[in-house]
Amino acid sequence: MKHKSHIAIRLLVVLALALTSVVAFAQDETEDSSTAIPFIGVRFFEANDGVLVTGIIGNTPAATIDLTAGDVITAVNDDAVDALSVQEVVWRYDATDTVTLSVDRDGDTFEQDITLMERPYDLFSNPLYDIPFDLSTIGLVVSSVDGDIMVVDTVAGSQADDAGFQVGDFVTRVDGDYVDTIGEAAVAMSDLDYGDEAVFQVMRENRRIIIRIIIRDMNTTPRQFEITSTYQGEGITLGYAEDVIQVQTLSGSHTLYEIGLRPNDIITTVNGDPVNELSNIFASDGINLTVERTDGVYFFNVPTSIAPLLMFGLDAPQTQEAGEWLGLHEKQVTLGVRYMQLEPNSPYFAGTSVTNGAYIVETIAGLPAAQAGVQAGDIIIAIDGVNTTMELDLRNVIYTHQPGQQVTLEILRNGEIIELDVVLRVATS
Repeated sequence: MKHKSHIAIRLLVVLALALTSVVAFAQDETEDSSTAIPFIGVRFFEANDGVLVTGIIGNTPAATIDLTAGDVITAVNDDAVDALSVQEVVWRYDATDTVTLSVDRDGDTFEQDITLMERPYDLFSNPLYDIPFDLSTIGLVVSSVDGDIMVVDTVAGSQADDAGFQVGDFVTRVDGDYVDTIGEAAVAMSDLDYGDEAVFQVMRENRRIIIRIIIRDMNTTPRQFEITSTYQGEGITLGYAEDVIQVQTLSGSHTLYEIGLRPNDIITTVNGDPVNELSNIFASDGINLTVERTDGVYFFNVPTSIAPLLMFGLDAPQTQEAGEWLGLHEKQVTLGVRYMQLEPNSPYFAGTSVTNGAYIVETIAGLPAAQAGVQAGDIIIAIDGVNTTMELDLRNVIYTHQPGQQVTLEILRNGEIIELDVVLRVATS
């Protein structure tokens, strides 16, 4: 059940839209406590030859009949209606009268009898009345400009603001549906709930941009915590606090996104253990994450290959938070990696017999390590039998070799030791 926390944002947006989108058939812009106002229970927007139903409010008369978002109401008891006249027509009746709606659905017309109710005085505060979403839910303020939907503002601190919508953007698709009007956008969002992902296609100048948002309750305050270190890799940024890991950014192509994690998720436990007490996750067959969102708690099973990501920030020395680059100097032999040399008691080694190694934070495309198949998250434990340790770290071991020489890397990956052959070279050759 949705809460009504987005009503403050909704009211701001309704005002910005010059009151063109309202809750029918009662004023969205007032909090009139009268119970005498006849009420059907739909949100609507202007349409040709009628009013476009943009959403059905739960536990109202509209929810009891064959009426759905996308329908167009053309008449009430044979009186033609539009966005300007519909309230006047409905308010001619008592709050318990039965009226007949003429409805157009994709070109087919039919009639529906509906018994009106008194407009609830607590419509926006009572969770019984499930109000459908629209663009205002995420704090997006838009206007119709030459038949297009243009962003004219975002509510400060809202999800639209956080997601990077900009004034002058044009919204062209919502949740996979092409939209030309604000009403069509509301229809596309009407079946969403808190925790669902809304996908927007936006034209910004001559670029097409995809913006993804997990809809959250705007009045729910996320847990506050202090990020002490971060990991940034291809398609993902994680922030590490004392007892949680926050997914700060996550690309749609990343494995964790495909599994179901989303930006702003907070990982609270791993295999049932608090994140600051992780152990032996490299040796497990799989990893179960407990994830906290503003709308609830979720559980995800993820592959053990993400174990290094979970461990990274918890183990990273603050002075090496970003790792070190190995092999960007044009006259030095290179692997082409960014790495972090691990202490002998590092949690990265939990569940294995390994006690030394260099954790690979990132590889550079086109340089030897990437060409040989070294991956971010690998731990290089030896090169041609010479261990990489805190005393003799990866950089020093590599620099004892010559460009053009082939060496064998011993790598700890997902709890197993593998070998990869690499041909070394200088960075610019």
